[in-house]
Amino acid sequence: MSVAEREVTSPVWLKGTLMLVAALIAGALIGVAYERGRTSAHEAPATHHVMHRLTDELGLDSAQQKAIAIIFARHQRGVDSTWHALQPHVRAAMDSTLGEIVGVLRPDQAVKYRAMVQTRHPGALR
Repeated sequence: MSVAEREVTSPVWLKGTLMLVAALIAGALIGVAYERGRTSAHEAPATHHVMHRLTDELGLDSAQQKAIAIIFARHQRGVDSTWHALQPHVRAAMDSTLGEIVGVLRPDQAVKYRAMVQTRHPGALR
């Protein structure tokens, strides 16, 4: 491999880091969407979506739908408490990640990046 080819190829650690950042961002987005979308009855829209999909793809009858809805409801408190315990850690990891990315960018890029993140994820950059 020539010197020019080595300079163009990203190091493996960089690819791994970018994948980790993408996973963290995806996790945070899922968490934020979950928190914003919770209904007053504590049934997450994701649960409704999953139930609809299971019904469509598996052809659940009404008794199966009721049984699965009860299972979801029974476990919702555990899911909620786990999310509330993890959310501050996810937020801290995201804040750190986004802050480090800003540190790598030129000032003009940082302004665009902040606007981009703010548009997609209000309040993510403090």
